[in-house]
Amino acid sequence: MENQFSPQEILRISIEVEEIGAKLYDKLSKKTDNPEAKKIWDYLKEQEVEHKKIFSQILAKAGDYIVYELKPGEYDNYIRAISSEYIFSPQLIEEKLRQDFKDDLEAVNFGISIEKESILVYTSFKEYMKAERKELIDQVIEQEKKHYTDLVNLKKTLKK
Repeated sequence: MENQFSPQEILRISIEVEEIGAKLYDKLSKKTDNPEAKKIWDYLKEQEVEHKKIFSQILAKAGDYIVYELKPGEYDNYIRAISSEYIFSPQLIEEKLRQDFKDDLEAVNFGISIEKESILVYTSFKEYMKAERKELIDQVIEQEKKHYTDLVNLKKTLKK
């Protein structure tokens, strides 16, 4: 039987992803010799800590259920499809924490993939949230988009 994920479980996974992401960005900041990369890693670390707080606030106020009533099975099928990939993010980031990236470019590429995945999950999840819960997640999505752009720009700089 496939795993099923409630909105609260997705939030708990998101909190874990943000927490581990902060550790990863801290490690990358300490290892790089590139001042521009260090600045980006430090910024991303601070943002991940803030996102963890936001998701924790949403979870604390979630109550029993935070999604709209949908056709039977629609929410579960969609969240199951998304979370089947996202559930592995914490383990993947933890694995990367134990390893070293060969260079800043490899680390940036990894960061880009995590940011893209987060944007997808948070945007998809938002569609099913009650209106009063959407403002905070909108803020996180916008920040994740900025992180993605920052990392893509850093990648361009590193390739020069």
